[in-house]
Amino acid sequence: MKSRGNPLFRKIIVPWYDADLVCYAVIVFSLVTLAFSVCGVLAAQEVEEKSGVVWVPLLLAGLSLFLAASTLFRLVRRSMRLDSG
Repeated sequence: MKSRGNPLFRKIIVPWYDADLVCYAVIVFSLVTLAFSVCGVLAAQEVEEKSGVVWVPLLLAGLSLFLAASTLFRLVRRSMRLDSG
């Protein structure tokens, strides 16, 4: 038999890997990785023989920036959904 309405005590269950604390840790870790990759780009540009592999730290920087942005977007969207409801 189907319930007639939503109970008042219903709460969204967030898995542990999508909890706010874990999202904040992912953002911090990805920003540290972004700083590390920027140092890698600068080091690769200093040495002439290593200028051909500058794509590796650039790829790492792009991926870490994408991860931080998508996680931040998820947190903002979730907080806006909780504020409005």
